[in-house]
Amino acid sequence: MSDALVSVIVPTKNSAKFLENCLLSIKNQTYKNIELIVVDNNSTDKTKEIAKKYTDKVFNFGPERSAQVNFGVGQAGGEYFYKVDSDFILDTKVIEECIDKMNNGFDAVVVHNSPDVSVSWIAKVRKFEVDMYKYDITHSSARFFKKEIYQSINGFNENITAGEDYDFQNRLNLGGYKTGFIEAEALHLGEPTNFWKHMKKYYDYGKDFVNYKKENNNESKEQLSFVRKVYLKNWKKFIQHPLLGIGFVVYNFFKFGFGGAGYIVEEIKKI
Repeated sequence: MSDALVSVIVPTKNSAKFLENCLLSIKNQTYKNIELIVVDNNSTDKTKEIAKKYTDKVFNFGPERSAQVNFGVGQAGGEYFYKVDSDFILDTKVIEECIDKMNNGFDAVVVHNSPDVSVSWIAKVRKFEVDMYKYDITHSSARFFKKEIYQSINGFNENITAGEDYDFQNRLNLGGYKTGFIEAEALHLGEPTNFWKHMKKYYDYGKDFVNYKKENNNESKEQLSFVRKVYLKNWKKFIQHPLLGIGFVVYNFFKFGFGGAGYIVEEIKKI
């Protein structure tokens, strides 16, 4: 099993800005038996040109990332699949550590991703938040999984375009599959650096979460709540970093406000 083929699937859409660094980080993994598959969604920039420098398995498929990943899996020959967003840079030992977890009886693995704090103050606030989710299965989702496990839960739900990772993990949990965590991480380069662009993103997510909540009603209560148990578990962080803690509270107030507005607008449209 230590030499098992890992199919790394990267969905793209006008991803030229960060894609080269992403693919380089995949090529530079300490674990070498990797099949790289890029599934592009009609990019108009140089995404495909960059991708073809790293793999001959570059496809065009849409309409969104869940469908792209499912299509990529259909082209893959690996014993394991790993979904990597096109604006992630992986630590060199990510895949090696995932394989070690699999060899120790796990069915799927969460690879924590965290924002690049050098790009903006918002990224520092976001890192303050998302690092609380590392090792917390309620607010994390597996990106590395066994082929047969992926097939058993029918892959990603193509009706969900925001929260598809949560939905996937919820079905893993309900199926009784064992999910593990690794130390190595992915660095997320592509988060908006402008506050209002963040809010626009959450407004759009709110509209999309109508479909997520419809199919994950019980699980969504904690996953989408404003006050989460994981915040209480990390109460010391708020004391150690008071300015970031205040920034986090303010940021979350607006985030849930815009997300809630998007959700309400989409619900009204369905009436």
